[in-house]
Amino acid sequence: MSLLRLSGHFLVYTGTFEKYGIYAIADPYLKDRPETVRAILSGYSRIPKKDVEHVSYVMIFCIEEPLVWEGEIVNLDMPYFDIDMKPGRMRLITEGGSQELKRTRKEVSALTGGGDVFDIAVDTKSHITRVDHEMARVRKLFFKLSTSVITSCILFRRRCKPYGCQETVHNMFVFAREFGQRGISVMDANRRGTVAIKLINLCIEWVTFICDDCVPTENKTFRWTVVALEFAMVMTRGVNIVAISGDQFAKLRVKVADCMTLLISHFDITGAKSRAAQQGNSDVLRRGKALNISVDDDDELVAMLREDMVKKLELLEQQRQDTHSVGKVLDDSSGDTEFLTYLASAFSNLQIRWQQGRYIGGGTFGSVYAAVNLDTGGVMAVKEIRLQDTQSIRHILKSIKDEMTVLEILSHPNVVQYYGVEVHRDRVFIFMEYCQGGSLAGLLEYGRIEDEQVIQVYTLQMLEGLAYLHQSGIVHRDIKPENILLDHNGVIKFVDFGAAKVIAKTGKTRQASATNKSNATTGGNKTKLNSMTGTPMYMSPEVITGADSGRHGSIDIWSLGCCVLEMATGRRPWANLDNEWAIMYHIAAGHLPQLPSADQLSIEGQQFLMKTLERDPKKRPSAVDLLSDPWMVSIRNVVLGYSAGSDDSAVSSPSEG
Repeated sequence: MSLLRLSGHFLVYTGTFEKYGIYAIADPYLKDRPETVRAILSGYSRIPKKDVEHVSYVMIFCIEEPLVWEGEIVNLDMPYFDIDMKPGRMRLITEGGSQELKRTRKEVSALTGGGDVFDIAVDTKSHITRVDHEMARVRKLFFKLSTSVITSCILFRRRCKPYGCQETVHNMFVFAREFGQRGISVMDANRRGTVAIKLINLCIEWVTFICDDCVPTENKTFRWTVVALEFAMVMTRGVNIVAISGDQFAKLRVKVADCMTLLISHFDITGAKSRAAQQGNSDVLRRGKALNISVDDDDELVAMLREDMVKKLELLEQQRQDTHSVGKVLDDSSGDTEFLTYLASAFSNLQIRWQQGRYIGGGTFGSVYAAVNLDTGGVMAVKEIRLQDTQSIRHILKSIKDEMTVLEILSHPNVVQYYGVEVHRDRVFIFMEYCQGGSLAGLLEYGRIEDEQVIQVYTLQMLEGLAYLHQSGIVHRDIKPENILLDHNGVIKFVDFGAAKVIAKTGKTRQASATNKSNATTGGNKTKLNSMTGTPMYMSPEVITGADSGRHGSIDIWSLGCCVLEMATGRRPWANLDNEWAIMYHIAAGHLPQLPSADQLSIEGQQFLMKTLERDPKKRPSAVDLLSDPWMVSIRNVVLGYSAGSDDSAVSSPSEG
């Protein structure tokens, strides 16, 4: 009170309100404006002009004991009316609306010593009791209506799901969003929190609707996904994210990831959709020519082809009924069984007694276990591939065949040794060398490799393995720490050739599969190696963009550089990005991952790394070239004792394998 008195505030004495313990203290600017004071106390004050520097106000105190005021007092005739104010409260009444009230509140707070003097019980309300009661009733009804609309929207989606009216359901989500967001701004704090939680549930239900109920290939689904994700981003911003349960957060994360995948699928990055559409049109025209159809309208051509197909189906159905073939076994041969038989006969089919041990990890298509050869007592690794899904069994078997084709022709100290295969009806076992040291990825889980000489030794071995693979006509295409193993002596071993491509070379290698024959040219370099295979953070730019693959094996050199970077820094390439599509975008745009600092890798090591991360695949050096790099020559001289003139001797000849 002393601060108010010293600042020139005065007490407004009415002779009526004081009987009920209510006292009014007015702004010094109102000293000569009794009508304005009366208007403010009555709740009918005008709205001040925007360019007014000061907004006048009156403070009302409701206290149980008589007020002792030593400042100036102004008498004002004022009839009594119900103010509806509890004892121990102070009400700040100002000219204008909510914006003027906020401005005045700051002034009073600064005048009385800061915001800690008063605790705000009600942010804003009407000074006229009857109006305030009606506004509270309206807000309560609006709260009930908002929660009802949001709840009804979720129920509406579930009821309409069998009828396929996705556009109506989406419009209902938009309506519920607008209704809830507009209403939440006029509610009190408690009701605002309740509606916010319901809106968060609505956004989870919305993205679930997009992922589960909508056709992902339609353009309208793309538009709906953008709207739903924007709403989800707004509702989970800030402290809202901590209001949802762990199950809700897990569901939201999965559905948002599905929505992002849907969005990305609508961007034809490599031109696959346009090529598919062009191929489809070519098929229609070819079939039209085969039927001797000559039409100018595509729709007419499609209609005629459909009519011809229906006739063929009717003829087939008539033949089926005439021969009473329903329920008969028409073909007792299985293509998948034939493929299994081919695997068993084409590769080294082992007949040994062995015992499966502990789980080691997972490969491209199966799980890997340690095993003991009961005949010799030796330890080996066994990759078990189960053939349970009948829809994809042929694809899996083809991948097995491709990998074993690669493994059988390889023999090098830095490539895992292949022993043979054991084929069963429901599973296939591939027997390989057991690497006791685990994977490079497992080693890097404990942090970066501090000793640069260790990085150099590992890099040297990887280069020698890649040089052998590339000279053998094989591109691994999935070089990453998970596919780099270490044996008990710390020797590097490349593993998991499920994504590898074999280039046909007369007298040296054979093609991995019949499908590769159409992609390989004997003695040439036109094989399509830059197809989308591998792990995105280790992918080279040409793999992502589908550009010219450049030098043979250049995509492996880029991946090797990413592994060197990870060994030096202890973090994966592009660790600052949170999803694979963002990583692929940055790589395709020509950006480089965050490189090691000077205290993590020497100048020579950084220069070596920049050579491996050369964006142009035609300029990127080969594995043999990099073996002559000063960073590699120095470690060979130190550790292996080779002379600088015998660099090429470290590379094994393909004919030796």
